Amino acid sequence: MNFEPTDEQAKLRDAARRLAQERFKDKAARWDRNEEFPEENKHLLAELGYLGLSIDREHGGSGAGLVSTYLVVEEIAKVDMLTAMIVHDQNVSPRIIANHAPAALRARLLPKVVRGELEISIAWTEPQAGSDGTAIRTTATRDGDHYIVNGQKIFTTFGDRADMHLVYARFAPGTGARGIGTILVERDRPGVTVHRLENKMGVRGASECELFFDQVRVPASNVVTLGEAGHSRAFVQPLNIYNGTRVGMGVMALGVAEGAFDLARDYMMVREQFGQKLCEMQGLRWMMADMLIEIEAARCLCYKALALVDAGRPDPCLSSIAKVQATEMAQKVTLQCQQMFGGYGYFGALPLERMVRDVRMLTITGGTTQTQKNTIASHIFRAQGAAS
Repeated sequence: MNFEPTDEQAKLRDAARRLAQERFKDKAARWDRNEEFPEENKHLLAELGYLGLSIDREHGGSGAGLVSTYLVVEEIAKVDMLTAMIVHDQNVSPRIIANHAPAALRARLLPKVVRGELEISIAWTEPQAGSDGTAIRTTATRDGDHYIVNGQKIFTTFGDRADMHLVYARFAPGTGARGIGTILVERDRPGVTVHRLENKMGVRGASECELFFDQVRVPASNVVTLGEAGHSRAFVQPLNIYNGTRVGMGVMALGVAEGAFDLARDYMMVREQFGQKLCEMQGLRWMMADMLIEIEAARCLCYKALALVDAGRPDPCLSSIAKVQATEMAQKVTLQCQQMFGGYGYFGALPLERMVRDVRMLTITGGTTQTQKNTIASHIFRAQGAAS
């Protein structure tokens, strides 16, 4: 097994590192303070081709794969998780469309996404359907050449910016995942209402929204995966994409943890207390060593899981393990790095305060830590049952 990036991947990573340090780092506090989307960053990402890294070349992307894509995300997350999320989001709805939508829909939408001209949100979570993603009540009812969409969504990231929403809905009666599919709903269709949720703890420039669909008439040509009575495949198919993007949230957490670690290391080499630099105090040295051990463990898990996705052998259990390890690790590491700064770390003049708030999101979104542990436990006992 080769743990080293290829020459091409190393060049891509290094270029992303320079971009993040030179263009994104010094503006990150502004987006957080003003709760503002980094529009100029998005335009630059599109110009450089970063919005289509994992999209096939036939649709205008680079076809670079998830390992390469998340090497970029990791570098950007070291200085600004919000901007890293923009690249990450191109590996959710656009990849679902690329892999499962009809050819005409792929050809119509994906080149615009790659060029940064079209944004598509994921509208899945509902007030009563969070970790239990099959408990949705939103419906899509056939009416001639159209579907009528009714329902409510919540915590839709970038929902107030999105040109279209990839809506999870029940196309046919059924229990669990049976009958659930996905359909694209344009934001300007009559009956669509968007409400931005306020007082978000972190990643404040990434809006979270509540969506309401009231008798929204949508062409049947907008269906991505068609839910059918008695079948769950239209719901399950996109989950293959989430195996990769779930790990991607772990990589974002990894990047934030590394950024915090670098800040703490550099500070400890110059800060003196009790006649010693902090980096000479054994207790603090051991804290840094423990942090690095956890960072490197998370890195190995995340990139192994992504490499399996790229190889066409996604491992849902390993994806869950990687997300849990990386996101829980990042919470601990950012807090411990903040501790190294003492009282200074508690104030927003330093990035640590923002990093602590930002990374908290990643243990919740994309499946909570507890939900991931249920997935892991199911694998453990299913594998044991098969062996006995």
